Amino acid sequence: MNNQKRKKTSLPVYLDQFERERLEEIANLWGTSLSTTIKRLIREQPIYPKGNR
Repeated sequence: MNNQKRKKTSLPVYLDQFERERLEEIANLWGTSLSTTIKRLIREQPIYPKGNR
């Protein structure tokens, strides 16, 4: 594994009002920021083989 520092890049996320409210609820439950919550949701998303979605 490469232990060198990686350059962080921002990725804009566009949410409608409902999605933002839901994200804020999850962030409050987890005690995290919105950006940390998005990263965690992405990281914990199961990966399925093609065709099994």
